[in-house]
Amino acid sequence: MTLSFQGNDRPPSRPAPIFSSPEARLNYANGMAPRVPWDVFKSQFDWKQGEHVGLIGPTGQGKTTLLTAILPLRTYTTVFASKPRDVSMDRLIATGYHKIQNWSYIPPERMPKRVLWPDAMDIDSVDHQKKVFQKAYGGIYREGGWCCAIDEGFYMAEILGLRREMKMIWTQGRSMGISHVVATQRPRWVPLEMYDQSDHLFFWINNDDESLRRISGLGLAPSDVVRTLVKGLEHFQCLYVNTRSGAMMRTRAPAPG
Repeated sequence: MTLSFQGNDRPPSRPAPIFSSPEARLNYANGMAPRVPWDVFKSQFDWKQGEHVGLIGPTGQGKTTLLTAILPLRTYTTVFASKPRDVSMDRLIATGYHKIQNWSYIPPERMPKRVLWPDAMDIDSVDHQKKVFQKAYGGIYREGGWCCAIDEGFYMAEILGLRREMKMIWTQGRSMGISHVVATQRPRWVPLEMYDQSDHLFFWINNDDESLRRISGLGLAPSDVVRTLVKGLEHFQCLYVNTRSGAMMRTRAPAPG
């Protein structure tokens, strides 16, 4: 069954002057990335349904914190949980997300927030996880309008072998109002579509030369601009890049209470 509810997602509550200002649009040219307080950033973050988000950085720097902080901006969200235990997923469930272990059609209005968490307590559970997530991708693709969030893109792409499904959502999902939100700590090993199809990219500090070469080839800026900014980030601070407008700024999502 094909749904058409993507147009019903909530719009931004106010204009986004920090993202549309001439200063922000010139950031790529002058290599600047002003600091923006998180509450200001989030209140003006103009993320439309169907636009993709990528989060790239080492573990423990705040990727999951930021990912879960922006998810409330989307009405219909399915989070793919792949770890045997995950405090972040437990926290989402405690705030109203429904935990499901397999994908089946349920009207989105009845269950708009979901954590898809198949059993992963056994080292041989990889095949089971792949089948569950593959089925979910198929359902999301048919229904349209979902925000599909993944906390570790490397695991999904390489260990579970779901590169094809991920690429389909990145390249075809926008026309069906599907937003792909993917985090990874291994920028060398995720599909290039995570970079060139994402409308919004967040980078955390990284000093690995191979990774820096990958994340700095965005096409909208000289490679040394993004590379220098990422290398100079403070711990837990991220660099936001709007790949459509060229706006860049630094912010930091607060740790969950």
